[in-house]
Amino acid sequence: MCTSFVLHEDRTYIGMNFDLSERPIKMALSGDNQLLILQKEGGRFLPAIGFNKNGIFMNLHMVNPNEEGKYKRNKNSIHMMRLFDEVLSEKVKTSVLPTYLQEKEIVNVPDYSVQSLIVGPNKKSFLVEPGRKYIDTDQLEDNFMVLTNFSVRDAMEQEDMTLQGLGSDRYQLAYGGLVNRRGDFSVEQGLSILKQTAQREGDFPTQLSMLFSPEEENIYFSLKRDFNRIYRFSFSDLLITTERGFERDLGFLVKKKGVLLSELEGWV
Repeated sequence: MCTSFVLHEDRTYIGMNFDLSERPIKMALSGDNQLLILQKEGGRFLPAIGFNKNGIFMNLHMVNPNEEGKYKRNKNSIHMMRLFDEVLSEKVKTSVLPTYLQEKEIVNVPDYSVQSLIVGPNKKSFLVEPGRKYIDTDQLEDNFMVLTNFSVRDAMEQEDMTLQGLGSDRYQLAYGGLVNRRGDFSVEQGLSILKQTAQREGDFPTQLSMLFSPEEENIYFSLKRDFNRIYRFSFSDLLITTERGFERDLGFLVKKKGVLLSELEGWV
């Protein structure tokens, strides 16, 4: 079901737990500056999370559907998978995203309902949900954002900002962790929040946890809730390496074909 957050301080930190049923998941390059996380469904790999070397991030979280966000075809509507591609490829710069989101009607793809955390350079972030008005960092008092699986826009429009719905417990855990760690944040603290919000039971356990530090050009990650073993992907050399918790140093050069997470699980 997923939990993600972004914190903008002297540095930016972007965290995400990728929660879904057991299935093949892989990391693959798109061009020389994008890393995609893809999950297999219906016999093909579909992108769910994307990072690029310039510090841009976008993901897709499941959320309850609303009528206005349903798929439709017209010259002014843009579906979420097209937005995903245009943001990560920088065909649409995050600097012009507010205008773009006001001019275009963002809709879902058929038979899906998702929302997204989008992070760009210059400490700009957005929550985008088809059928509802987007939220950006300029509208918030905090220097961070959290997203789980309920509509944050709906919650904001209630006088008491009541949190209810799928993932509200994880939202509060992540929110509290970010409030308590502001001014003294690090990769380790980001991983700690992901550990606290990881789902260990149910139909959608956490398969992958990631902490992106754009200034470092590094993504730190763990597999299947094992936070004793941390891997690192670096945009500087396109290598996945062992960061800590392994018996020996290992590495893998990521290419367009990608690597299955199940292959990385075998590292010791």
